[in-house]
Amino acid sequence: MTSRASSVIFFAATTLLSASALGGALAACSSSDPAPAATQPIVPPVPPAPQADPPDAAPPVDAAPPKVVPKPTFPEVQTRGGSVIKAPKVVAIVYPGDDLAAQITDFNKKIAASTYWKDLGAEYGVGPMTARDTITLTETAPTAITSSAIETWLKAKLTGATPEFGVPDPDTLYAIYYPGTTTITMDGFGGDPGVSCKAYGGYHFEIAVGSTKVGYAVMPRCSDINELTVAASHELYEWATDPFPRTKAAYTKLDDAHWAWQAAFIGELGDLCTYLDRDYLMPAEIGFQVQTMWSNKASLAGKYPCAPKPGAAYLQAIPTADDSAVVPSQVPGVPDITTKAIRVKPGKSRTVDVLVYSDQPRSSLVPLRALTFDEFTTGMSAGPNASGYTYSIEPNHAKVGDVVSVTINAPTSPSYDLLVMLAYTSDKSVEYWPVLVVNDAAPAPGTTPKNLPKLPAFGRAAFGRASFDRAATPRITKLGMKRAASNGVAH
Repeated sequence: MTSRASSVIFFAATTLLSASALGGALAACSSSDPAPAATQPIVPPVPPAPQADPPDAAPPVDAAPPKVVPKPTFPEVQTRGGSVIKAPKVVAIVYPGDDLAAQITDFNKKIAASTYWKDLGAEYGVGPMTARDTITLTETAPTAITSSAIETWLKAKLTGATPEFGVPDPDTLYAIYYPGTTTITMDGFGGDPGVSCKAYGGYHFEIAVGSTKVGYAVMPRCSDINELTVAASHELYEWATDPFPRTKAAYTKLDDAHWAWQAAFIGELGDLCTYLDRDYLMPAEIGFQVQTMWSNKASLAGKYPCAPKPGAAYLQAIPTADDSAVVPSQVPGVPDITTKAIRVKPGKSRTVDVLVYSDQPRSSLVPLRALTFDEFTTGMSAGPNASGYTYSIEPNHAKVGDVVSVTINAPTSPSYDLLVMLAYTSDKSVEYWPVLVVNDAAPAPGTTPKNLPKLPAFGRAAFGRASFDRAATPRITKLGMKRAASNGVAH
């Protein structure tokens, strides 16, 4: 899900959220949503780092004492109660004449035997992987196929008519690799948001074969072998940690306090790092590119959360969100979410503190930006700012440990947005910290915070919770689809 491979990873589940579609994303990210298909979103480009503000003509005679802000808390991905795969098996399925078939088979065997997989999975109870023999089909690959047609096709293969597929196995991922001549369309999405390699680079979901639940992954051919194995590493790991997103999702949600991360990045363990870590790995033991995955252990310790990257510095610009807001449930019987937020009176401005954080010393100034959700999902390309909010930061360069100010200008009509803070580690590398901003009236002391308005269920019918949970912007397109895909397509 990086800028290069994000098209592969972020495509599917992530994105379809444009800022104008934030409401849908919010709805799809509700704790009550069923899991959608998990997809790999397409990540927007990194906005250019800002130029430093000009220095004041003369420094103040008496420097103000440094501001003190609350110690930050960090996000945690939580389970929705579903199981993980303790003894995962993966079978690659390819079409005849696929010129990457041998490399796909090699990748499958090497990632299964790798310490990369073993170490990542151990944190969540996922065991070592077994690579089953690759299945080479005899039929010609379709030029176009829909997500529902793929499920029908796979069910037929697993009912005994095709012996090499064997008996349906809930611990096996059936990973279908389509050639570049095949276009896949997600049912329920019109236009580019549902089209492979335009909206997503892969997804995983589940079907029922009789009484047996089975996980599958779809890998379109969007580029070369490295883009393909990045997408595959993403889908294999998200399947193992969230195998049944439609019926019993597992690791797909952020803790309630950090719900904005779910809305922005989607909640599966691969989706988060598709956005946050744009540098892929090529472990010598695997020999193919793979992506990093979210580590709760690292995040909760305030360390760089995408693993494995031992020793990587973690830099963030963390706003003080000392209010709360209620994200209404979209599913009967499932409670609303009370999350951290920043409240601003309608038509007014408010200035809040932002801590420049790092777990390691840094001597150089950190460039900073404050974006609306629309700006975040488009990489600051020209387009509408549907929320009506604007943000400004002062100063826009600061040292680690400094506290800067972001001024929020709210629209007059009731609305909400994600304020996304950017801290640049370099001109082309950035870390994101999203927080919910609302402008409904603040609750009276001792009363329940006012709910956000009921939100439209954008895309829920097509994806289910998994995909929406993952994308937070048009990440399928950008970030949005992933979140929107709360129906069960895991990205």
